[in-house]
Amino acid sequence: MLRKTKVTSIYIIAAIITAILYGFIAYIIIYHRLAGGSVLLAYLCNIALIIIFLSLDKLIHAKLQSDKFVVTRRNYLFALWIHIENYISFKTTIYLFYIFILITSRISFLDPTLVSEDFRNFILSIEYGLILVIAFDKLTEHVFKDVKRVKIVDDKFKKYMDNRKKRP
Repeated sequence: MLRKTKVTSIYIIAAIITAILYGFIAYIIIYHRLAGGSVLLAYLCNIALIIIFLSLDKLIHAKLQSDKFVVTRRNYLFALWIHIENYISFKTTIYLFYIFILITSRISFLDPTLVSEDFRNFILSIEYGLILVIAFDKLTEHVFKDVKRVKIVDDKFKKYMDNRKKRP
């Protein structure tokens, strides 16, 4: 029991650290570098970042869990990166980050003097990101389910057609 609690505590701390790093990178790169302080441009860049990160998360986990994925000498570094990323996924990091942003947004709304105007604009540009994360996450979840379902149905019809051709 103590071991499980310790592992969970380490996971939570690591998830918080990765969410803080994600937020710091988003603040520096998206808000200041790419958007130049523009709230609208930062919002659009944030949408792109959400789509990229959640797509990568789905693809990486699908690849890692695939029976076809085997670690070789050629793909060792990629496999190692996927293995490390698997512990705290992009999705977990993004969800945790946006929970923090929603809380910070309400605090900055209730007392605007607690954060700088620049940081408040950053928060404003991404505060509805959690809604986008949930919507995109659900959309990709359904797309992957649909693709899997279509493949199963296609395989059944292919087997039927193959059996039909074999009969005299």
